Formats: sequence, C-alpha cells, structure tokens
Amino acid sequence: MALIYDTRLTEGLSSPGLHGQYGLYEGFSHLLSGTGLELVGSGNNFQLHRRAALTLEDTQVQGASANLGATTEHSGSYTTGSMGVATRLPLSIRETPQSVSVVTRKRMDDQGMTRLEDALAQVTGVNVMYETADQVRFYSRGFAMDNVQENGTSSSFQGSVPGMGSAEASSDSPDMALYDHVEVLRGASGLTQGTGEPGGTVNLVRKSPTRDFQATASLSAGSWDKYRNEIDVSGALNDDGSLRGRVVTVYQDNQSFVDYVASDRQLFFGTLAYDFSPDTTLTTGYTWQKTNTVPNLYGVPMSKDHASLGLSRSTFLGASWNNMTYEKNNLFAELEHHFVDDWTLSGSLNFTGTHGDGQFIGTFGNGVAGVGPDGTARLNNYIHRDNTGDQYAANLNLTGKFSLLEHMHEVVLGADYQRENYHNRVGTLSNTSLVNVYTFDPSAIAEAEVPYRNLYRYDNYQRAIYAATRFNLNDDLKLILGGRYSSFYFNSRFKNLTTGNETRSPYSENGTLTPYGGLVWDFTEHLSWYASYTRIFKPQNVVDETHSPLKPIVGANYETGIKGSYLGGELNVSAAVFRIIQENRAIDNGNPGCVENCYEATGKVRSQGWEMEVSGALNERWQMYSGYTFTRSEYLDDVSDTIKAGDPYSQWFPKHLLRMYTDYRLDTPGERWSIGAGLTTQSSTDTTRDIYQGGYTLFNANVAYRLDRHTTLSLVGNNLGDKTYYIPVSNRHRGGNNFYGDPRNATLTVKWVY
Repeated sequence: MALIYDTRLTEGLSSPGLHGQYGLYEGFSHLLSGTGLELVGSGNNFQLHRRAALTLEDTQVQGASANLGATTEHSGSYTTGSMGVATRLPLSIRETPQSVSVVTRKRMDDQGMTRLEDALAQVTGVNVMYETADQVRFYSRGFAMDNVQENGTSSSFQGSVPGMGSAEASSDSPDMALYDHVEVLRGASGLTQGTGEPGGTVNLVRKSPTRDFQATASLSAGSWDKYRNEIDVSGALNDDGSLRGRVVTVYQDNQSFVDYVASDRQLFFGTLAYDFSPDTTLTTGYTWQKTNTVPNLYGVPMSKDHASLGLSRSTFLGASWNNMTYEKNNLFAELEHHFVDDWTLSGSLNFTGTHGDGQFIGTFGNGVAGVGPDGTARLNNYIHRDNTGDQYAANLNLTGKFSLLEHMHEVVLGADYQRENYHNRVGTLSNTSLVNVYTFDPSAIAEAEVPYRNLYRYDNYQRAIYAATRFNLNDDLKLILGGRYSSFYFNSRFKNLTTGNETRSPYSENGTLTPYGGLVWDFTEHLSWYASYTRIFKPQNVVDETHSPLKPIVGANYETGIKGSYLGGELNVSAAVFRIIQENRAIDNGNPGCVENCYEATGKVRSQGWEMEVSGALNERWQMYSGYTFTRSEYLDDVSDTIKAGDPYSQWFPKHLLRMYTDYRLDTPGERWSIGAGLTTQSSTDTTRDIYQGGYTLFNANVAYRLDRHTTLSLVGNNLGDKTYYIPVSNRHRGGNNFYGDPRNATLTVKWVY
C-alpha cells in the first residue's frame, strides 16, 4: 500500500509497534492509538488525517501541553489543565490555593451523568441534598453552595434566595449535555461570587463551537422505560472558519421505580462564535429546556417510633394527576479581546427566564407525628403553584501580566452585576381526608379547582468590583492577594390576593469588603504546599427587638495542604485540612421580657476536617478519580434551650464521604474495550427531627465496546448491590420527606461519532 502524509502531523510522536497479526485498519488503529490521527482511504492509496472527533482510541493521554487545557472535550482525561473558579485567574489545580475539583466531559460520559446532581454527587466533599423529590441544594463542609456560575457569570441557586422555599422554584436541574465540564470550589468563595454561605461555588462551562466539523448522535435505553437521545453537531459556517456554530438537542422520556412518577425533558442549545479579527471573538447562544413531571411530593412517612413502615420502594402516596412543568429560556453573549503583551478583556451578558407551574396533593403522616400500625395518615391539602423567575447577570474581566522587580506577575480586575426577580403565586384548598398508606389508591382522589390566594415576590440586586494579583516572588513561591467590594439589596413582599394587603421586608448591605489571600510554595518538582484565607458574607432576613436588620452572617475559611502534579499535569493529587468559622448567626437574645423578634447576631458555628483527592491518568490507559472528606461541624454558642454549644450543627451532613471511579482501556487488538467501576459511600446521618439514616455504599460500573471507528456501545450500571436507602433530605421527619434512593438500574447507549 502507499501511504501519504504531512510529516508535521507525526512530529514528536512514537508508536509501540505491532506484535501479532492484524488487518489493515485494525493494525493502523493500534499504531495510531492516542495520536489523534486516523487512516483514510481505500484500495492501495491511503492518507493520515487528524481525527475530527473522539473515539475510544483517543483516550490515551499524550501530555498536558497536547491535551489538557481549559477544555476537557476530546482530552480523554479525568482532570483539567486550568480553571478560574477560585480566583478568575486561569490557574492549574496545583496553582490554586484552595480545594477545587472538576468533572470532565469524559467522566460524565463514562458514568452516564445527565443532570447537575449526577455530576456533583460524584465530587469530593459535596453532598446533594434534596429539598423535594425534584429540587436539590448542594452542600460542602456542612454549608450550602448558594451560587452557580455559567462560564464565570454568577447567579443564585433558587433554593438559596432568602425566605424563598424550595417549592417556589421555577426551574429544575440543568441538563449536562450542553456542558464541557463542571468546576467546583469548596470553602468560602467571596472573591468570585456575591453573597452566600461558605460552602463553595459551582461553575458550569459550556461547550464551544469548533473549527473542525464534528457530530455525535446517541440513543439510550434504561431501567424503568428510560429513553434518551442526544445530537451534537459543530463546525465552521464559512470557508475561513471565522464563523462557527454548534447545536445540541436532547429528548428524554422516562418512568420511575416509583409508581405513577414519570417525566419527559426537551433541550435545545445553539451557539455561534464569530472572529471579528484574530484577537476579537464574539460568542452568543440560546438554551431552551422544558421538563414535565409527575412529582413524588412527600415520599413515604415513617412510623410513630421513627422506624420504617416497610413500604415498597414503588409506593406513591399522591394523586395520579399530580403534575409540574418547568421551562427555562437562557440567552447569553460573550466578547473577548486579546491585547498585546498577554492582556485580555472579556465581558459577558446573561439572561435566564424560568417558569414553573403545577397542581398536586400528597399524603403526610398526620403532620409530623408519623403513622401508627393501622396505616392511617392524612392528605396535606390541594396545592396550586405558578412560579416565575428572571435572572440578569453581567461581568467585565481584565486579565494580564506585568513586570515588577525582575519577575512577571498576573492580575485580574473585574466587575459583576446581578439582578434577580421572582414572582410566585400559590393557592391551597383544604383536604385533610384520612387515608391508609397500605391500601392507598392514587386514582381515587378527584382533581379540584384551586384559586391563587397568595403572592410572594423576591427582588435581589448585587453589584461588586474585585481584583486579585498573583505575585511570583521567585520561581517557586507565589502569593495571591485580592478582594471584592460588594453592595447588596433584597426585598421580599407578601400579598394576600383576597384582601389585597401587602407587607414588605427590604434590607441592604453597602460597601462590604471581602479579602482573599493565598500562598503556594513549590518545594519539589512535583509537590506544592499552600495556605489560604477567604471570607464571604450573607445578609440576614431577620430583625431584632428594635426592628433593625441583623448584621450579615460572615463565614471565614482557613485552609492549608499539599498538592501534587505528575505526568506533565495529567495526574493531580491533593491533601488538605480546613476550618470554617461562621459568625453573626441569629440566635435567641435571652431577654425574658421579649415578645417578638427576640434575636441577636452573636451565634457562631465551626466546621473543620480534612480531605484527599486523586484525579487524572495513572498511566496511558488508566484514568482515576478518588476523593475522601472528613467533616465535623458544631455550634460554638448556645442557640436556644434545646441547642447548646457543642451540639452538632449540620447533623444531616455525613462525617465521612468517599467517592471513587476508575476507567481502564484494555490492551487488546484494536483497543476496542473500555471498562470502569467505582463507588460512593457515606457515614450515618440524622435530622433535627430524629430520623436516622445509617451509612451506605453504592457500587457503579460501566463497559464500552467500539464496534468500528464511528460507533460505540456502552452499558452503565448504578447501585449494583441494590442497596435500599433514603436520599439525603435535611427536613426528613416521621410524617414525610422520606424518599427512597434508586434501586439497581442500568442504561445501554449506542453512540455514533463523525
């Protein structure tokens, strides 16, 4: 055969050679494994081309300079080369003086992650807490993660808006098909986000249009009639590639292991990128996501003595007509300009409009009292909700380098603006009929007309400027100093739609300075020691006896540890100890003559512990992610007659969390097989209402087989031991909010790549 190729394609590459007998294509597939090249042609004339898209044989990591950057797609890696979630400076994991993690595109594909909670449930030290069956909050180190970013532009998780309950949310969890990777920062994130708890923040990084044409299509079928298809097409739209586009679509329809519970989801994501010049690029996009679901409203009750009633995991204690629909429209625009001398100016605008509406009724076990041996419980009224949210965000960011004292240093200057408005109507109609949980018939409850009776509005405005500088004190010692100057305004309004009466609760915080400091010392070629101090504040929606707002809660994060980088950045390891002190919490003021608003801002809690993480390549075929966290939190002051200093603070947050997953590409002819396995395990938890959950471990695995250069079959299995457990809910009690976790399940996917 004759082989024609450009020698620049193979410069610096090597091959292990062939041993044994191979067909033509199979032999070249083995020779070119991991190079990103492929054999194209027929007859006796063949050429080497750069592969346009990822297949299993591309997953051999070739080095940080070749594959690991800010984009994880096609890297075949479980780690990343750079992220800015902690400081907005493009730093590697080793260079960042805080605990950060990443969920890459390959890991999402390997484990079949389709929702944000799927991804964060596999991150070191993060606990996914369900407020309802379809509304989640994320916690780290015992505190909430109030903030989510998309490409660095911030907004609030709706469950973290002061005074706004989870049932008032107007959106559900984002689908992961449109994201390249997820960045997670644990600990206070006051430099990059607005107000919030010191649990950390999440940055979702969208997929970008590509210059080279690529296309993927996948079809999945799984347990409980779960069907899903994804289409992803990207490439240049003109001859010189200055205009590029990408489209991602998803349709999913699935039942559930719980009777009557079902949902369907539709997603469209379109984005365009245009180069006005080699130095200036405008990227715009639009996302539409709609989910229809029959919600499992309150799960199952417990017995009066806090024990399980032994109800089947398929038990549904709501009406068969229960329904909830979420719809989201997101528009964004990002402009980036590169100046000479390594300076870049970027700006972004983001709008998200959300709407959620539904009507439902469910069973509570006699309020919070639980259910007796006869199985008698009560319905918890008809509820009708119409929730609307508008979120606006803008960011301006200038990064660059400057010379001082014979060293080059990096700096970032920026400004943020957030405006969020929520408009939620709710109606209730009394129905507390007695039912029996053992013989309950969801189709026996008649649907009713439920008028709206109350209106809740929440207006949230934040603006800030920030700056951070990384001083290169010498080749091995880096100092990061920064700060954020913030202003905050919030107003909650309640209106009785029957009487027209309205009450307002505005409060604001102006001119709050949030400091940031971090030190990194590279004491060997591969290892660094770091230490950092960060803060964040959160205004309180509480007043004291004089009706004056309490001063904001302040959370401070102290952290130190060791980070390592091996194999040219392909493998990252870390070990850290941390302590978070949160003070100014509202507690009882101890005044026996107080009648109302008996609060003062003197409460203090502490969370401390340690963690370890490994992510990336152990060798050219083996990817690994493993993270362990020990966390202990406690009150440092008496809060009330029942909560004293020394009592556990986040008792629903497990002390021990371990997440592991590994993927290995087998050394077989054609390298067609890839296998993976992992586990998640946590220690026991409790709730303020004394509902105990023992520790448990869930085992997961996947196997993939490449049929040819375009088509791959993969099988993902979860909870392989079929463990029966309850998912984490902070407000579990005897009457309800007890939701079984998914039983053993599997999903088969056929993926076609061009």
